[in-house]
Amino acid sequence: MKKLLVILLCFIILVVIVFGLAVHFRGGCPFVKAKNTCSATEASNKPASAAAKAVSGTLDEEPDNAPIVKLQLFKNGFGFVTREIAPRDWATPLVLKPAITPRHGTLWFEPAETIVRRTTRERTVVETAAAKKNDAPGYQPNWSNLTDAFAWQKVTVKTKDGLKHTGTVVGNQPQQEPDEENQPLYEIIDALSAYSSSSSSRVYRPETSSYAAPVKSPFGQVFLTLQTADGYLTLRQEDVVAIRAEQFADGKDANPANAKKTKQTEVVQVVEAPKNHIGPVRMRYLSEGITWSPFYRVDLHDDDKLTVYASATVLNTLEPFENAEVEFISGFPNMVFASTVSALAKGTTFRSFLNSLENAGSRSSRSRGVTGQGGVMSQSVLSNSRPDDFDYVEAASNQPSLWSTTGMDDIQYYSAGKLSMGRDDVLQLPIASKTADFEYVTTWTAPLEPRYTYEGIRISSSSRASDQETTPWNCIRFRNPFDFALTTAPYEIEHNGQVLGQSTGSWFGSGDLATVQITKSMSVSASIFQGESGNLDREITLMRYNEKYRYRKPDVTATITLTNRGPKPVKMLVDATYYGELVSAEGNPTRTPILSSVDSINPKNKLAWEVTVPAAGQIKLNYTYAIILER
Repeated sequence: MKKLLVILLCFIILVVIVFGLAVHFRGGCPFVKAKNTCSATEASNKPASAAAKAVSGTLDEEPDNAPIVKLQLFKNGFGFVTREIAPRDWATPLVLKPAITPRHGTLWFEPAETIVRRTTRERTVVETAAAKKNDAPGYQPNWSNLTDAFAWQKVTVKTKDGLKHTGTVVGNQPQQEPDEENQPLYEIIDALSAYSSSSSSRVYRPETSSYAAPVKSPFGQVFLTLQTADGYLTLRQEDVVAIRAEQFADGKDANPANAKKTKQTEVVQVVEAPKNHIGPVRMRYLSEGITWSPFYRVDLHDDDKLTVYASATVLNTLEPFENAEVEFISGFPNMVFASTVSALAKGTTFRSFLNSLENAGSRSSRSRGVTGQGGVMSQSVLSNSRPDDFDYVEAASNQPSLWSTTGMDDIQYYSAGKLSMGRDDVLQLPIASKTADFEYVTTWTAPLEPRYTYEGIRISSSSRASDQETTPWNCIRFRNPFDFALTTAPYEIEHNGQVLGQSTGSWFGSGDLATVQITKSMSVSASIFQGESGNLDREITLMRYNEKYRYRKPDVTATITLTNRGPKPVKMLVDATYYGELVSAEGNPTRTPILSSVDSINPKNKLAWEVTVPAAGQIKLNYTYAIILER
């Protein structure tokens, strides 16, 4: 009888060992029937509508299908983006990736019959199941349980027999449903567990455990299972003498069988081209996130020649692109709705879109251009873009032809070739260099006299002499040698490797006469004195606002004094602004009317002289004008 019991006990132990091995090799109880599950691939193949399509996997699993092929950049953070969708069968719509954020009224397609819609779709998202956290400071793995320590890590195991085995440690397995037919077997296993020599033994029970390893038999043998290139290999832990791995288990269950699948709804942009269309589909739109910034270096030579080096910096925060054709735009970016994000963009709501539309077309927005900034950022021709002494007659015959591709010379495009950039990359590249003749000049603008700055409404707030520049500037003057415009940007001036200064240059078209400041003049001084000189009792009557107003109209004489304390003659460019009617002027100046307010009773004008002041000499320039003043 005892011999029979021993045989029965040995049989039961053998069954337990075989059962444990089967658990490791099959990833679950060998007696439990696998349930039908829907894989990620099967889910993606289910039929879906054009507007809402069930897609499995994470968002990153969908490749980009509309790469950037062309960029046309303004200087203020905006640019035109051209994307291209490769030829495909347009029997089904295409979910656009990446999603785009165009500005209102700027998204156009080729072919023009292409439709784009913003809609929602349901997708199956696969999420990795979370396990215990092993990232605490000073964490040490449980060396008595190598499976837990290296779960799902690629390792190389060396055993006592000197062999090396490389594979992935099989860790957690999905929890199985209990199998009622084999419940008596589980009870036998539980009973045998009570006699185990270690209280930390874990015996696999499908209805209570989510672990397939380590499986410990009543003999105290702990197994380590590797998934190798040839299949599964199970080793006894006590036979392991060394393990090489890059890291311990990171606290996340990487077993794909344990992944959780959830349904999510996302906003997508769907493109529908004509079904009979053959070839690529292109789209172009205005977007924010990429810009260019020009800058120039002017190298002065001893033979009255200079070399202008044009360079540009490209800043990209939009997205990566490869071998995209890039063009730089020079001119005023008149894009009134640049601040209005298209209703097709993700995150745009009904109310935000209407509010943005209401504010976009205001008069102030139109006058500021694409970003509402002046000067260098907006490239505004109204804000330090054209120099005041621009020669319109000469420039008309020297406008660029090959460089400008717009048919309008005030907006110019320059091709920078094909570029590749990552997101947040910054690229500096040379554009061109040219040599030209130049001359040194000294410029001075006479400050306004508050007493005689009167338009009939108020005294200009900018008329105080303390707020105006009264020091002459040393400059260089040359004609733009390029076949494209020198746009508003920094200019660094140097001579024989020595930097003389840096300043901001205006917008100069091809062939225009450019004047760029270097530094303040220390050897030349200038001053102006103005006073009433005649017709002091002259009075006039004007009708204003349906009423008669009496004014006086004296003559005012201004005297400009230019002094050169240097050893060489100095060519000076002098200009002075006055309100009223010019009576006389010395030195043959050029008079240019300046636009003033509608209610002004005194026209605004500017006089410009070009004179040479002798070495250690002085000259005076007088001019007289009649101005209407309050009594």
